[in-house]
Amino acid sequence: MFSRAVAWFAASCSAETTSDDDPRQAPSPDRPPMFPFAQLPEPLPELRQAPSLQGQQLRIDGLELRSSWQWEGLNRSQPDQLWLPLELLESHLGFRRHEGQLEWFGRRQPLAELPQRTLGDEVGLEVADWLAKVGVIIRLDDQQLQLTLPAADLQGMRRGKGSTADRLVLDLDGPALVQRVGDDLHLGVRSTAAQQLELRRLRLIPQQGPDSLVLKGQATRLRTLSLATPWRVVLDGVRTGGPAATAAQLPLRNPAIARWLRRGLVLEERTVTVGVKPLRVLRTGGDLSRIGLTMTPLTMAGQQQGLRFLPQLSQPANAVIAINGGFFNRILQLPLGALRQQGQWLSGPILNRGVVAWGDNDQLQFGRLRLDQQLQVNGGRRRGLSYLNSGYVQRGLSRYTRAWGPIYRPLSGEEEALLVQGGRVTQRFDRASIRRGVLIPADGDLVVARGGTPLPAKPGDAVMLSQRTTSGLGDQANVLGGGPLLMQGGQIVLNGRAEGFSPDFLALAAPRTVVGQGTGGTWLLALRGAAGSDPTLLETALAAQQLGLKDALNLDGGSSTTVVVAGRTVMNGRGSAPRVHNGLGFIPL
Repeated sequence: MFSRAVAWFAASCSAETTSDDDPRQAPSPDRPPMFPFAQLPEPLPELRQAPSLQGQQLRIDGLELRSSWQWEGLNRSQPDQLWLPLELLESHLGFRRHEGQLEWFGRRQPLAELPQRTLGDEVGLEVADWLAKVGVIIRLDDQQLQLTLPAADLQGMRRGKGSTADRLVLDLDGPALVQRVGDDLHLGVRSTAAQQLELRRLRLIPQQGPDSLVLKGQATRLRTLSLATPWRVVLDGVRTGGPAATAAQLPLRNPAIARWLRRGLVLEERTVTVGVKPLRVLRTGGDLSRIGLTMTPLTMAGQQQGLRFLPQLSQPANAVIAINGGFFNRILQLPLGALRQQGQWLSGPILNRGVVAWGDNDQLQFGRLRLDQQLQVNGGRRRGLSYLNSGYVQRGLSRYTRAWGPIYRPLSGEEEALLVQGGRVTQRFDRASIRRGVLIPADGDLVVARGGTPLPAKPGDAVMLSQRTTSGLGDQANVLGGGPLLMQGGQIVLNGRAEGFSPDFLALAAPRTVVGQGTGGTWLLALRGAAGSDPTLLETALAAQQLGLKDALNLDGGSSTTVVVAGRTVMNGRGSAPRVHNGLGFIPL
């Protein structure tokens, strides 16, 4: 309506005015002169925002997957932007994270400098340009995102020497995708019979398909690196000694698990229906003490920064069964919740979230937990410390001990710190020195100030540090945090908002991992949709109730959902072998 009025007004003005040098328009004595209006500017072009399409259906080199993605742009074969989860880039395209850099076929960029957004329950990165420059064909087919890279020919193989003797370099005539599917490593290459024979000599068990070379059982054994000019894929961890990898067996027939099944361990897959939604459930557990097993956190030794494949966490602990554990920051590779092992806080609880806690008798306790810490300087006013050994970064004061690792490096832009030893401040670290990294002594506590919070003390000051948890859960030898708490005392107690979870997270349908106890003992569950639609948190709680659980805690889920039996992966949340921060395992007494 406004544009029509402007057009009418302009037309009226043009009828009353013409050029000043037209003699016919000279003003007459009885007619006042007309003052011309300024010419109206050209109308602005219409701004059309490129559509944003989101989905879950994905095909990569013919492999059907479910993973969040977001497409920006009108062209269905060339996006302006393509956002994919970091976990998907690593597990299904061959991207590598190394020393804070993201690498792929010779291109390297600091992760901290890459734009990020949330995709479902994952961290998403924009990679349209990365994929296009390597030659990946990107297109939308209805609601399915398709990524295709023509298979490369394997031209030769070279073994490393000396310190790189476990390295195998594959020389290619083009780039190739590297996918970790369950326990198997899929390479988008074509090989000859002679090359496959050589791979068998290296005990890699190759299977050549039309456009993909599969190395059985190598998804979590080998590290990979892609290089360009010339094109190469590097496999690290190839060892000719020891037994050959074997194709995954049915867990019930695996000799390493059969003895525990005879003792009463339950390992089963079943389908439960919640409302009208069928859910596939992998359930394992039982009366652990009678079986001869106990439950333990699965953690990395000596440091809290970093991620591992779940078999890499389970095998050193000799875990018979393992599942993924609590939440973590996938970019920073740091824990986001309670993690306590044998009486030591590796990471403190956050946001009063749900935890499971237990001691030597394996009697599990469930509830919500907060850790309160205080710092008193020279006997004066007490100051609160927000978090302990945590990757949850907020303004205020946080505390780090040697359980965090030998070196602390800043987790936010501007930080300062104090080192406390023997009840006194021994050193102060300004922003420049803390960026270089700070050694945490075995008897030291590092108090870190973030977001402009002033340091509460100076070198030489007497400092007393104290801590207590809000319930006896924090006094148990082992604690693992997750959330939300699903069940307690036979009742569904789901209240994600009270535990600091966002509405978007609470509304998600995703693969789930659960630890609980109830009829028959202690249980570990992994749940996925049996007909395409994954469970919500409420549906997960209702399924746990159907299965006889009295107490249940939701753990990290989505692509992190993983079950490992006797060192072999038997279930993944989204089909790939993910890296996780910690886990839970059943180990022999």
